[in-house]
Amino acid sequence: MDEVLLKGEKEISVSFHSPEVNTEGWLEKYSVTISARSMTATVQVENAPYGTNPVDFFERVSNEWQGWNGEKDWASIEGEFSLAAKSDSTGHIEVTTRLEPSFYAPCWSSEVTLVVEAGQLEPLYRKFKAFFYPYSNKGSHAD
Repeated sequence: MDEVLLKGEKEISVSFHSPEVNTEGWLEKYSVTISARSMTATVQVENAPYGTNPVDFFERVSNEWQGWNGEKDWASIEGEFSLAAKSDSTGHIEVTTRLEPSFYAPCWSSEVTLVVEAGQLEPLYRKFKAFFYPYSNKGSHAD
């Protein structure tokens, strides 16, 4: 799979794209682009073979599709990309994607929030799994 696209209202979208897979089938790098009216931002993210990745985040969120208290979050090892999710009592999940490619001045950051229906979480998790583990029968680096 070459892209995972999340689309929200008001022209908001998040795209995971441009995967770079090594000879062993491991996704080493990918890009994340967030878009909204009159704004587009992209970062390239290293996918370290240790730690967690967005697949783990979406698995946690999809396993609790009936809702939870507080916020669930995830960030890349270098901090250039992060995700946060909150649920409400009506089956909606707010997913915020933040890009912040540098902690040092001069720097920039950008974020978008879109709403995902609880019923979309499992298919979304499967799409992320196919994107991050394109050549693996294991389905995750922790298996």
